[in-house]
Amino acid sequence: MLSTGFKLWFGLCVLMVAAAIFAGYTTGGTETGPISLGWKGGVGNHVVYTLLMIGAASMAVMGIVTQAFRDSDLEAASELLGIEEVPEAQSEVGSSWWPVFAALGVSILAVGLVVNSAVFVIGIVIVLLIGFEWTMTNWSEKATADPKLNSELRERLMRPIEIPIIGALGIGIVVLAISRILLSSSVTGAVWVATVVGVVIFGTAFFVSKRPSISRGVIQSILFLGIAGILIAGVISAVVGERDFHHKGSHHADKSHVDEKE
Repeated sequence: MLSTGFKLWFGLCVLMVAAAIFAGYTTGGTETGPISLGWKGGVGNHVVYTLLMIGAASMAVMGIVTQAFRDSDLEAASELLGIEEVPEAQSEVGSSWWPVFAALGVSILAVGLVVNSAVFVIGIVIVLLIGFEWTMTNWSEKATADPKLNSELRERLMRPIEIPIIGALGIGIVVLAISRILLSSSVTGAVWVATVVGVVIFGTAFFVSKRPSISRGVIQSILFLGIAGILIAGVISAVVGERDFHHKGSHHADKSHVDEKE
């Protein structure tokens, strides 16, 4: 019998395969190219098609793993690992932000598929990173029956990877989103946007620093809402497009060139 986890990952795999085929046909693919993995024709945009197919393969691997472990069923895990004693049952875990982040990444991916290839690639990166983080979180929560030990295991394994890589990517994505917002605004509007964003960031940091007893969940909620707002505004600005830039020097040079000819 198929487990719940397998159904989830298999459904995501089918969805990404369908998206790859759709992207292939809408970006110049031949009749049989997208459905034959490029063996019998072109697949259209190679980057988009390849990324979606890699994502589908990753979802398939996750589905096979969850089916093998039967969604962390104790007896199935003991049989698969070849141990005689059944491990202790896991304790209850709290809520998680990863489904919300995943929904945001899929939304950006869908918008980018229609509007802009750069936005689409950003959505792919977000979805892959969140899928990896979500997977590692689920693994750590089920590693032992001690929640504190599980948290320490995850921190020890993931922090050396998360801090440099996700930090750099996060900064890059936020900077790109803010740049889209500034480029789509008017000259005066861009100044106001930069001023308001700076004041909000400074005010939030000052508020958190003055309340050392504030819970970690509140800080995570503030960061999530801020990043989500910037990303959504950046995607909307990318859809709107950049404002028209008028170069005074070029008009003056053209006029001088005409005068010289006369």
